[in-house]
Amino acid sequence: MINTKVSKYLPYVGWRPLQAKIADFIYSNLGEGKGIVVEAPTGVGKTAAALAAALAYSEGEPIKIIYMIRTNNQAAAPMRELSRMLKIRGVFIPYVLIRNRARMCCISSTSRLPYRDFLMECNYLKRTGECNYYVKLKSNGVDSSLFMDTVAGLESPGEYVKSVCKLGVCPYDASRMLIDESRVIILSYYYLFSLNAPEVVDVDLKSSILIIDEAHNLPYAILDLNTQYLTEAMVKVALSDVKRFVNDVNVKAGALRALASIRALFRDLFNDVSEQGERRVDSSKILEYFNDIEYLTEASSEVLASKRSRGILLAGTPLSDIIDFYRSVIKMPKDKALFLSMGNDGKAIVSRLMDPSAAASGVMNNAYSFIVMSGTMPPTRLFTSLLGVKVKVSELRIGLTEYVKSSNVKAVVYGEVTTKYTERSEEQYSRIAQALISIYDAVKHGVLAVFPSYDTLKATRKYIRHGVDLIVEIGTTTIEDVLESIKVNPHKLILAVAGGKLVEGIEFRFNDVNYIDAVAIVGVPYPEPNDFMNGLVDVVKSRANYDDAWHAVYTWNALVKVKQAIGRGLRSDKDRVFIILMDYRFRDNPVIWREMTNYLPNIEVASNEDELISMLREFTSINTNQ
Repeated sequence: MINTKVSKYLPYVGWRPLQAKIADFIYSNLGEGKGIVVEAPTGVGKTAAALAAALAYSEGEPIKIIYMIRTNNQAAAPMRELSRMLKIRGVFIPYVLIRNRARMCCISSTSRLPYRDFLMECNYLKRTGECNYYVKLKSNGVDSSLFMDTVAGLESPGEYVKSVCKLGVCPYDASRMLIDESRVIILSYYYLFSLNAPEVVDVDLKSSILIIDEAHNLPYAILDLNTQYLTEAMVKVALSDVKRFVNDVNVKAGALRALASIRALFRDLFNDVSEQGERRVDSSKILEYFNDIEYLTEASSEVLASKRSRGILLAGTPLSDIIDFYRSVIKMPKDKALFLSMGNDGKAIVSRLMDPSAAASGVMNNAYSFIVMSGTMPPTRLFTSLLGVKVKVSELRIGLTEYVKSSNVKAVVYGEVTTKYTERSEEQYSRIAQALISIYDAVKHGVLAVFPSYDTLKATRKYIRHGVDLIVEIGTTTIEDVLESIKVNPHKLILAVAGGKLVEGIEFRFNDVNYIDAVAIVGVPYPEPNDFMNGLVDVVKSRANYDDAWHAVYTWNALVKVKQAIGRGLRSDKDRVFIILMDYRFRDNPVIWREMTNYLPNIEVASNEDELISMLREFTSINTNQ
């Protein structure tokens, strides 16, 4: 029986069975110096359960709830639940949202600058009194009651920012000022997990319960957050800026020498770096090329001032990023390493954090308690060891088939194709394309085809015949455009990339109908082997004591992406989806086969394409007759 104190905070009329189980588990296991891991399928109601349990536990206590977010979409989830608590239960929860300062800025022209340049411009406008939102806040403060009433009931970060801007104060600074008067703080990962954040948020971790949803990728998100790039393209733009906007003869000459030397780095060191490869390099080899660097600081200030005086919007310059990169290399800690990287955007020198625990352990171990949740959590031992968690951890895992009826899911391995690197060929791509076309022809609505990389996606794309209504994920693809396209015609073949924007954090759902009839996992989405990933293997090997650290890093990375992709077709307990595992390795690799058969009910194997399509048609015909 669910605790009545917890039910007070339920943002719905009644509990769903599994939702009540999650809330009760969390409430029962919260406590000082404890961690909680929850794995449960999408649609169960994890966010509402965690908030209700944490708010009930902290009621009357000086404990805050910090709901941590990585993306804009993630911020909307707790906002919606807090709004429903008010509308359905009449329970008002004072909260603030704190994200990237630029994303909370009321001045649209400055908010689009590169972040370091934005901070410089923001400080300039505040210093000169040209930001009216800051001036009003500094002069009059903020009326906390009016602020909390304004944001209560809002359900998106965009609404939050617009509403606070209408009060005439800076949303970012006002939110920070009101942390002490809030029960819930919706906070970006950046402020707790970045080792070199130019701004920090003052929260007392020892009096805070952390809630981290979509936590399956938390270790890798932390690594990404602490990654810095210096690209050849940045150096070219910086050269152009110096030539055009720097007037001081000595500064210009020194800056041009410095940039020419850095540009030579990309010419000299990348000879043996393969396409899409990443090779570790000693920092001393990089620093050899950073001469006359002091001129870049003066040049950066002059470029920004010159652009501002000419009324140029988005007056940023990569000079500031180059300077920051140099400084990070000079004082690079032992947990970071440098890599020469070749990718779709050209040559880059990348400074990477090699051990996520360097940024995470202090946060996770010092919090009063933490709750991490996802529909696809990796093994707890792997997860906690990567983050350096030392506190006691309790876990609750609810399998997919506890939520979705077995009859609503059909999974088939189609082993006549593969994306294994050593077997890739034009013939393979053609066969993959033909299978996807046959799957598309056999369904009424959408097929989501998930590839291990953009390269395999593009190689297959050219074999898709005309007449197939395609959506292809590229860098400029927006979720809004995709959903609008599906509304016009839901019979789509969607080509997406594992871990990409069309596979995580999106629902292809309108009016309670999921428009994904089939999910095709095209190949096993292993990360590309490189020096960085192999370095992670060494970290796991040294800390987690795994029998096979390679599988812990590579295979689990792939399996989480596969499960996330499958989840696009199962957003509620009423959804039905046909899953095609398109690679013989799903059948032949014992680690993958064991994990997938534990996750999905009754996986079958299709010996050829005709048998696959026959199984699909049989499944969809049952769905049609229901």
